[in-house]
Formats: sequence, structure tokens, C-alpha cells
Amino acid sequence: MNAKKRREILNRVVEGELSVEEADKLLAEAGGTPAVVEQNKFLMVKIKQGDETNVNIRLPIGLAKIAKMFVPKQINVHGEKVDFDFDAILRVVESEVTGNIIEVHQVDDETGEVTDVSIYLE
Repeated sequence: MNAKKRREILNRVVEGELSVEEADKLLAEAGGTPAVVEQNKFLMVKIKQGDETNVNIRLPIGLAKIAKMFVPKQINVHGEKVDFDFDAILRVVESEVTGNIIEVHQVDDETGEVTDVSIYLE
């Protein structure tokens, strides 16, 4: 499978046009490596601000490795650019560690708003 076709399928997942399972089937039919790995291991990302969960992602490990090309190198946190090393997270994932990878608890000094970030394996 060529890179262009693979990227098209992944973009359709990002846009919500395809489920992960549908993308996995298309990748397998096109001769590419299926996105879902045999172990059914998932990278979980949850971000909660105040009482609301703003991000809740459950991503198969195989797809997480591919999705890194869509992850920005810097993210905006309270108006400041912060480096985000997704490759470091993937290295931990590949090391077969289970449970929490990153856990952050932050309280805004001015507003008192609490932000919790959790990245873990399931």
C-alpha cells in the first residue's frame, strides 16, 4: 500500500468519516498493515478541566504509532507554547509498560480552575 492511500484512510478516521475498525479493514484489504494490533492494547488520553471532560481518546496502539504525524510538536497551554514529545510517549508504550504514563494535576493560580491530564495504557 502506498503512503498516500494510507494517509487518506487515516484522514478519514480523523475527520470522523470512518471508525477505527472500518479503517483497519480498509488497510488490511489494501495490503497494508492493519491498524489494530493483536493484543488489543490501547493508548488512553483524558483531559479534564473543571467538571468537564474535554478530551477522551481511546486509540489502538498500532494507530497511535501512525497518528503521531498528526500530533503537533508544540501545544498551547494557557497561552504559552509547550513542547510535546509524542515520540517519548510511544517509546514508553513500546517498552510494554502498563498503567499510567503521564499524570498531571494543575490548578490555575488566578481562577482556581483544575486541569487533569492522564495518558495511560489499557
